[in-house]
Amino acid sequence: MKVSRGEGGAAVEGRLTSPVARVPSCIEACGGVSIKGRVIKSLAYTTDVAVVRNCNGDAIFAVYPFTGEPVITQALMTVAQQPMFVGVGGGTTAGGRVVELAMTAEMQGVAGVVLNGPSTPETMESVMSVVDIPVIATVLDDTYEVDLKVLAGAAILNVAAGRRTAEVVAAIRERHPEMPIIASGGKTEESILATIEAGADAVVWTPPTAQELQWEMMGRYREM
Repeated sequence: MKVSRGEGGAAVEGRLTSPVARVPSCIEACGGVSIKGRVIKSLAYTTDVAVVRNCNGDAIFAVYPFTGEPVITQALMTVAQQPMFVGVGGGTTAGGRVVELAMTAEMQGVAGVVLNGPSTPETMESVMSVVDIPVIATVLDDTYEVDLKVLAGAAILNVAAGRRTAEVVAAIRERHPEMPIIASGGKTEESILATIEAGADAVVWTPPTAQELQWEMMGRYREM
């Protein structure tokens, strides 16, 4: 083991631990969302089991563009060392299947479920009626749909508005000052800090893929 001490206190690392899948330190500037006593500031947006295992995000944000399957959730839960928030549909996957996926995910031990942007307030109410874990509502813009999802009882809003994310976060925060908000921070420190300053409580960060990390590693090996 390797032990060091810096401004953040004592640090203990394994000899073979890789620092390349670490969240940007600037994310510590946000206040965080407390879920059942655990404060979460960074959510790593990935479903790559190798990255999930080696990432130091406070939580894993496992949302993917396929129909939700419990076997995928189980595979991720096997390797994750932190709470996991998993997508259960709400767009292409709708209706009773979303409710069933949410119930199954809770039984598998996830910390919360994420509904896609197109999901309706009615779908959210149906999910909330059967689970006792946070239901996260994804919003794509600052429209009346946001207010409806808040009224429907969303525990957390997930703002995914692309380049307009900071702008949308600020607009929602003005109307709903007490609402927990997580939001994508982009790829740079500047965009992450802009999202935090706009009012995001936690940041969804996309780590590099295993293929990107392998490519960088092979480049270093060739130079040796």
